[in-house]
Amino acid sequence: MSALEIRPLDAHDEEALAAWHATYLAGDTYGRAQATPWMLEEMRADFTGSRTGERFLPFSGHADGTVVAAGLLVLPLLDNLTLAHAEWWTHPDHRRRGHGSAMLEHLTRVAREHGRTTLGTETSFPFDAPADGAGHPHADFLTHRGFTFALGNVMRVLPLPPDLDLVRRRAEEAAPYHSDYTLRRFVGPVPDDIVLPFGALIGSLMTEAPLGAKNREAEVFDEERIRSDEAVFAASGRTKYTTVAIAPDGAVVAYSEVVVPRYDPDVVYQWGTLVLDGHRGHRLGMATKAHNLLWLVEQEPDRSRLVTFNAEVNRHMIAVNEALGFRPVERHAEFEKELG
Repeated sequence: MSALEIRPLDAHDEEALAAWHATYLAGDTYGRAQATPWMLEEMRADFTGSRTGERFLPFSGHADGTVVAAGLLVLPLLDNLTLAHAEWWTHPDHRRRGHGSAMLEHLTRVAREHGRTTLGTETSFPFDAPADGAGHPHADFLTHRGFTFALGNVMRVLPLPPDLDLVRRRAEEAAPYHSDYTLRRFVGPVPDDIVLPFGALIGSLMTEAPLGAKNREAEVFDEERIRSDEAVFAASGRTKYTTVAIAPDGAVVAYSEVVVPRYDPDVVYQWGTLVLDGHRGHRLGMATKAHNLLWLVEQEPDRSRLVTFNAEVNRHMIAVNEALGFRPVERHAEFEKELG
């Protein structure tokens, strides 16, 4: 068995990027009927684009001239500067040879070199496993290497098109509670007139949403970061549909967004939904999500499933999703390790 040789990935090298992605794809989808991997074109945009808020550091693991492991370290650049997020994948044909451990050790070392003191990661396992994955190989791999469970998430899927009568009814039921608010929608870039308040809203997700044992600062989404993210997003072939709620004083106080990937014609992703603390109780979460879902079906009628992830401690948003017809299919868990 050859030792793993780990090299930084040159994402501008098409052959090297394709080999990295093939290994990632095989590892990410292995044994997972509900996997939602990133496509090659999306990874290319992420790795070669210029973002002001995050830095992506991909690595390839080689053995006997073959890429058998893929690794990725993500470094926040504007906030949460003690954190790094690591993910790694081993090709199924090369598992149980120490390649995953070697890649993790490498990513940990690089995180330390960048002054990060907390390393986060996530993994998945079947829905019938416990929330922390105890007893499943994916979770046990992490706990045996010093990681502790921080947050349990559940992947839920809504078949598309949904029960449209049900979704309309949910929107109508919510309407009397938010009559003083205005719903506004946009596709793609955030309109100039709300870019700053929208950035403050989405940046508060890490402090407003339940995070279990995780400790996070609010994220910085200034206009420069939003526009740089949008440029990378456009290059990746992903389209975002967003509905926001505007309070009587003009503040942007709630949002819900879905993402449609060009290079994966089956799936749609339900991304963030958030209502600011002072505006809860008006059913704005249900309102923005239901209206956005109805709009999505009008614009993208050929998609077959909508995928979302909810923290298990976020009982309110789980109730909203289940009321719209989402059903659980897989567990995910976030783990952290203090690097010292």
